Amino acid sequence: MLIDQHQYELERQRLQKVLQIIDQQLKIAQKHAFTAKLQLTDTKRSLWERIQYDDHITTAQYIDELNRQGQAFGVYHNAVRKLELLQHSPYFGRIDFADDELQSTEQIYIGVGSLVDPQTREILIYDWRAPVASMFYDYGLGRAQYQAPGGIITGEILLKRQYMIEHGEIKYIFDSDLIINDEVLQSMLSKSADNRIRNIVYSIQREQNQAIRDEDTKVLLVQGPAGSGKTSIALHRAAYLLYRYHGQLKANNIVIFSPNQIFSDYIQNVLPELGEDNINQTTLQEYVKWALEGNYWIEDYYSQFEYILSGTDDPNYQLRLRGIAFKSSPEFFALLKAYVQYLEQRAFSFDDVTLWGEVIITKQECEHLFYEKYSYLPVKERLEKIRRRIIYLFKTLRKAKVQALVSQKANDPKHKGDSEWELRKISLREIKSEQAPMFEHIDKMLAFDIYQLYADLYRETQRFYSGTLPDNWEELGVFTRRNIENHLVFYEDVVPLLFLQGALAGWKELPYIQHVIIDEAQDYSLLHYELFRSIFPKAAFTILGDLRQSVHPFLKLNDFDSVASVFDSAGYSVKLLNLTRSYRSTEQIAMFANQLLQQPIQVELVERFGEKPMLIPYGEEPSQQIRDVIKACRERGCRSIAIICKTDMEAQAAFQLLKEDEEVTYINRHINYFPLGTVILPVYLAKGLEFDAVIVYNANQTVYTSEYDRSLLYTACTRALHHLYIFYEGELTPFLGAVAADLYTLKTRP
Repeated sequence: MLIDQHQYELERQRLQKVLQIIDQQLKIAQKHAFTAKLQLTDTKRSLWERIQYDDHITTAQYIDELNRQGQAFGVYHNAVRKLELLQHSPYFGRIDFADDELQSTEQIYIGVGSLVDPQTREILIYDWRAPVASMFYDYGLGRAQYQAPGGIITGEILLKRQYMIEHGEIKYIFDSDLIINDEVLQSMLSKSADNRIRNIVYSIQREQNQAIRDEDTKVLLVQGPAGSGKTSIALHRAAYLLYRYHGQLKANNIVIFSPNQIFSDYIQNVLPELGEDNINQTTLQEYVKWALEGNYWIEDYYSQFEYILSGTDDPNYQLRLRGIAFKSSPEFFALLKAYVQYLEQRAFSFDDVTLWGEVIITKQECEHLFYEKYSYLPVKERLEKIRRRIIYLFKTLRKAKVQALVSQKANDPKHKGDSEWELRKISLREIKSEQAPMFEHIDKMLAFDIYQLYADLYRETQRFYSGTLPDNWEELGVFTRRNIENHLVFYEDVVPLLFLQGALAGWKELPYIQHVIIDEAQDYSLLHYELFRSIFPKAAFTILGDLRQSVHPFLKLNDFDSVASVFDSAGYSVKLLNLTRSYRSTEQIAMFANQLLQQPIQVELVERFGEKPMLIPYGEEPSQQIRDVIKACRERGCRSIAIICKTDMEAQAAFQLLKEDEEVTYINRHINYFPLGTVILPVYLAKGLEFDAVIVYNANQTVYTSEYDRSLLYTACTRALHHLYIFYEGELTPFLGAVAADLYTLKTRP
């Protein structure tokens, strides 16, 4: 409901007052920031000179001073950034809340940051993350409450008002008794997409708000359909935690695992738009490169995925597929854990270590050290401690041996006239030669090669595992061992190797990380989650995904309960939230895509209408047909258009077809940014992204044929915000043939 002219004028006058205060505070903050920057620069310049000529000044003192000045500059710089955000759009919401206890009503204006009148100390704007602001997202008019530091505050919302303010000017104001007015939501969703995901602080829904503000759970699992805002929830949750635990939690204490670098680039603007520094963004592959030891070629996720889709000419194709499937399964996870237990308790054998006819350490002593005294340590550290023990005992024996040899040679006429130093040197040379076989024996007995141990898993399985193995286990073992011998590590072996290395040599932890966000959670196995839990032993987790968008045919979850069990068994508190509403696509696109699923889901849709998806058979000039669609999309105001292919090979072919006459960008796994405009990419790189218009390049029955292709096609279609076009050559895929005919428009064949 639009407000009357009198109310509008009051709001306009208040906005002008707020903008004046923002301008005043911004000028002060800019001045302080400039001064702090000059001081920091001056201190850096004088650091070396002062240390050289002033004996009383230490490097540590200067480092402390630099840190202090750097922190001061950071405070002023952040203040400038937040005030500039407020200057553009000071607030977007207001609630009038009648507090039961105080018996008074307060006007609460809500924006991306807080603002206090320096004269009266009145809070002019509340940060959207403040406890009281949660009522804006959770309640309409009527009874409401919020959790304050001192307890639950109850009262009544008497007015709920929403604003659109841009560049300091009011675009519209209206009152609503809804949680978030559909007009605001539809206005946000109807906008053209660019090459960055937007913040949703203006339109956070109640179910999203619950996930964002959850503080009681160590592991929060969020499951929701395509377009339910999972990634936005993750980023706004990071912003909320930085606000809630200010001083305890910093941006560099949070990390988000993204599917790829393109996605990392796509989301990088959200936190700065909310006045926060960007958090760490990484991929599992980057951690693998850092953590996995050894000089081996290591395959990445997307190379494996492309192989699965298009590697059928390889004579080992079927063998490797079955290996990928088993190595991604809970059964293989159980086998790995059994192998670790076997290695820790029974696998290592020892011998007596002797030299010069004397026993330095017995087999029994080594076993006692390994299996009892050092049993609390990882295997690699136990072996190292035994090695150090042997070296210590050897040095005692060698000292006596050297002294005996020196005495012997001193009485030998051949060494008459040699000094004691020369005699000692000669004796040590003899001993070095005599001790070499012993050290070779020690090296062999205490060898720790994680790759060899992994290869041995396939050779010694019957010794430690009584569970069911695949029929081709022996053949798979030969294949895997041969790859390891050739210094090749395929992606299906990467995480098992990391797990073994962590369990046997100690985990390469990142203890400074306090919160981990894992997006596209459905594309990780249980072994991955065991890995994540071990790498970040002190962290809380936010894990988000959609089982229906599991594009990898083998590396996927059956349910989120199994993920919960990985953390629950380790004593973590776990909560699963199910999102039920989709905001991305128009109703027509969402209903069409839902029928692609083997079991269509019940999902609430925002009432945003558009054209039905269009199915278009190719004629004699496919490139011209695609160009015509691209042109039509641009005329409708589309800023981002994606031509989505099944594989990288198909994407390359599409690019070659269109590049001469159309301005398009080909995206592959080696690109680390997300470009604006018209792009061509394989579907597995489109996950998590959204576009004004999507063109599915070829949805015929030979491209999308097997059951796991269904998820690929579903993922491709659900990337579309406003327009969806599906081309096909020959016969249409049966997945689309099963969709109700009234949900799409079928263009006649040219």
